[in-house]
Amino acid sequence: MKWIGFALMGLLFVGQTAGAAPTWGALAVTTTFQNAPQVVAATDEFMNSPIGKEFPGRLMLQAVMGNGSDPATHVFAPLFKSGADREAYLQKLQGDPAWADYQATMARLAQPVSQVILRTLKSWGQVDESDQVWMSFAFTVKDPAAFVAATDKFMASETGKKFPGQSHLSGVMAGGISPVTHVISVGYASEAEMETYVDSVMASADWAAYLKASRLAAQPLGVTMGRTVKTWGPMPAADLAAP
Repeated sequence: MKWIGFALMGLLFVGQTAGAAPTWGALAVTTTFQNAPQVVAATDEFMNSPIGKEFPGRLMLQAVMGNGSDPATHVFAPLFKSGADREAYLQKLQGDPAWADYQATMARLAQPVSQVILRTLKSWGQVDESDQVWMSFAFTVKDPAAFVAATDKFMASETGKKFPGQSHLSGVMAGGISPVTHVISVGYASEAEMETYVDSVMASADWAAYLKASRLAAQPLGVTMGRTVKTWGPMPAADLAAP
């Protein structure tokens, strides 16, 4: 279950397009405080290379702020409009000298912890590129339709309509042996914005009703937090209208 702390950033900026589900990955690594700036610099260099400029989506780097005993300190999340886009680009990387150099540099600066591939299923709220703080809620979902319906109902409630951020549901495509089947990623502009909204939600009847309904459909497994360090690449066209 180590990777669940890194699902929190992968849904941002990805559009839901007909016939192709947005696909994203989360590569968790551990590095030192001293090496963290070099990780960013190495990624800058790669993304400015010819093959890096061909990246068809957006690459996000997040610093992990709260993930329990998991050793990962950072997460790379490449975001693609579809699995086909992801596959095509990964094939281009193989044998490219800039990619080989980047891999060699990263091997000196950081150690991989885990990797997972997910797919965006539904989104609520308003996508905002400036959102920096992300909470990730991991679940084992036994009734996906009921789980989505419960979230839809909450977001349509008076309390849900006041939600200032963005929320995204993704399903796990490949995550190793883990009980996690789905992740809800919630983005805020700041911790202050998050705290203000969460404080108002906890005492509401709408939230109590949501918890009752959602827990009939899914088992919560844990919550983690991260903050965006830097992003690279163009923002894919988004179509994440609230339900």
